[in-house]
Amino acid sequence: MRRWPALLFAAAMTLSLAACGGETAPAEDPAPPASTEPETTEPAETSEPAAGTAGSRILVAYFFWADNAVLAEDVDVVTSPSVAAPGNVQQLAGWVQEETGGDLFPIRVTDPYPSDWDDCLDRANQERGDDARPELAEQVENLDQYDTVFLGYPNWWYGVPMALLTFLEENDLSGKDVYLFCSHGTGGLARSVELITEAAPEANISESIFDCYEEDAAASETDIKAWVSELGFGGGETMDDTQTERQIAVRFDGGTVVYQLNDSTAAEDLLSQLPLTVEVEDYSTNEKIFYPPEALDTADAPLAEGGAGMLAYYAPWGDVVLFYDSFHANSALYELGEAVSGGELVGGMSGTITIEAAP
Repeated sequence: MRRWPALLFAAAMTLSLAACGGETAPAEDPAPPASTEPETTEPAETSEPAAGTAGSRILVAYFFWADNAVLAEDVDVVTSPSVAAPGNVQQLAGWVQEETGGDLFPIRVTDPYPSDWDDCLDRANQERGDDARPELAEQVENLDQYDTVFLGYPNWWYGVPMALLTFLEENDLSGKDVYLFCSHGTGGLARSVELITEAAPEANISESIFDCYEEDAAASETDIKAWVSELGFGGGETMDDTQTERQIAVRFDGGTVVYQLNDSTAAEDLLSQLPLTVEVEDYSTNEKIFYPPEALDTADAPLAEGGAGMLAYYAPWGDVVLFYDSFHANSALYELGEAVSGGELVGGMSGTITIEAAP
């Protein structure tokens, strides 16, 4: 598993001469070499894509070639990647969905691509040159219900399929937390993160990105599920119910921060007062604070130690503290939990916030 910030891949575009195979394409070569990728194995089963129907706050949107191609009986799976489902990105999306319990949404074009890989690359390159926006066959229903979007795609021509840009421009992801996962060849992420950021400038695009080589995609179930879990979304439908019930979401104009509460009485007291809509205040240079309506019982709460991401309670003042930098231990400062998602956003938090039990 590899997770890279977009800037680390500027050099990859100049050092790599080709990025073909799987669902990727070379940068400039008009006659891309044949892929040696074997036909993928069957992934964990995925549910029928049906965005907007399950009441989930998580959307797993993805583009993959097999679902956007004209199927031909004489497709040569030896000299080109298999166009038959499941494709690399589809497999990854299915595992993300399993782990998060989110809604799947395949990004499909109205004018399918050829099932011949070389012909597909030719059209993809033409669309790139024309800065085209292929028309999409379906739209996400009730996008407002989602506050988190996992977005999957292949590296095509050192970037993204142009249909992905259509999706981003037609669906306003402003304020939503966006996590990227990508299947690629030797070109890595190339300019894909930059292009996505340009198309969705107001989205909260995480620097934690899952990417894998096309030949590794079929064997990446453990890695991508571990990545999802590290982001704080792990477990899907099998997550321990007690743990799920002890997560809270702090929402503000800049995004959402999810905290995993500990099992102290103080944390339980805070949870029992939710939902809350309060004003967050700046204090010092490392924390934000707010005041819950009622005091918290700290009898069995551990003292707070650590740094950024800590959720704590300062008993003398009765305020909840959201740390975004290191702090000194204090005999009256008690730990409530830690950020498992969006912790990097706390420093920019301001104004009115809403706190509720995480779904």
